[in-house]
Amino acid sequence: MNKSEPASRASLSALTLRLLVIAFASAGPVLAVAPLGMAPLLIVIVALAFAAERYSSGVWSLPSRTPAALFLILLIWSALSLTWALNPASGARKLLDLALTGGILQGLLALAPRVSTAQRRHLALALLVGMAIGLSLLAVETLFDFPLYRAVMGNSDPRLVDLVESKRSVDALPLLVWPACLALAVLGRAWLGALFAGLFAIACFKLTASSATLGMLVSLVVFAASFISVKWVRRALSLATVLGFVLIVPLAIFAYEHGGTTSHWLKHSAQHRVEIWHFAAQRTLEQPLFGYGFNASRFVPNGDAISQFLPPGQSLIPLHPHDGFLQIWLELGAVGATITGALLLTGLRAIGKLPTASMRFALAGYAAGMIVASLAFGIWQSWWMATLAFSAGAYKVIGPDHD
Repeated sequence: MNKSEPASRASLSALTLRLLVIAFASAGPVLAVAPLGMAPLLIVIVALAFAAERYSSGVWSLPSRTPAALFLILLIWSALSLTWALNPASGARKLLDLALTGGILQGLLALAPRVSTAQRRHLALALLVGMAIGLSLLAVETLFDFPLYRAVMGNSDPRLVDLVESKRSVDALPLLVWPACLALAVLGRAWLGALFAGLFAIACFKLTASSATLGMLVSLVVFAASFISVKWVRRALSLATVLGFVLIVPLAIFAYEHGGTTSHWLKHSAQHRVEIWHFAAQRTLEQPLFGYGFNASRFVPNGDAISQFLPPGQSLIPLHPHDGFLQIWLELGAVGATITGALLLTGLRAIGKLPTASMRFALAGYAAGMIVASLAFGIWQSWWMATLAFSAGAYKVIGPDHD
């Protein structure tokens, strides 16, 4: 233990530290080339680390009560919604994914207070090495037409069409970029962290991930603004979170009714999203209080609606609404939106308790995550939830205890 730390502070056991080093070093490569593996990797390793620490220390490491209680309330409400869900069996499977991936975050937050200063540096270095390997692998894949992916999956895999596989990785990588920037700061290279974030934002243009590009640009603005006032940036993000839930339904309808599906200012994929958002918003207004049930988005019937972008007979919501705020409204209604909003605001309040340096990186990461979640993935996809959970926990695990 570092002599400058309080004598009462414990360190992680050697086994726990090794397990977390594996998780932190593996996250970058897995997310870069096999993102669907994030959930099983992190669930297993964090569970083993938590159990190892319990065995070594003889005490239970517990997360903060308020976020844990709100997460439990979200699970309970989601479970209740299965009684009226359009496909309860599908919802039940996803609810298990939510519980398990939520456990990743709770486990990391519970272990964080036991990480010593020296161990934080080990974990920071592991994350950076993993990110370097992951970005190198992603560069090889995207620059040379996915040689590794083709070697494993073959040349006819549909995910190779239109760079779908690289978009999944690039869209999610901003969530690890900002913890990696914090890792550089922990190792005494804060300026290099800022440079790394800027270079990744530029690379996003080349890698064709629009949501990642926008997420990085917004997060860079948030990071820069935090040097003026972290308190006001955190308040601004809290306001943006509230407005995201309050305004998403009317804004989705407004965008559609004002030519969003035909605007030459938008790419074809963005025009299609406007149609999806409008349809999801209309269906939300039919069940505004309780929603259609957990994970019901893909099962909502078209009714008389006809898509401008899809062949007849296909669902107007392809798998999910491509907006986390709207998906929660559609599936869990106003009750679910209120619970989720409270959970996110509690997270922002927890960020406000971090040391200033850690807070800047965490606020930028929160902004990036909010943008990508609003444009790209289904909010209940297990690999995406695992990435969000790992990113959120990483700030607490590797960040310093004080300014």
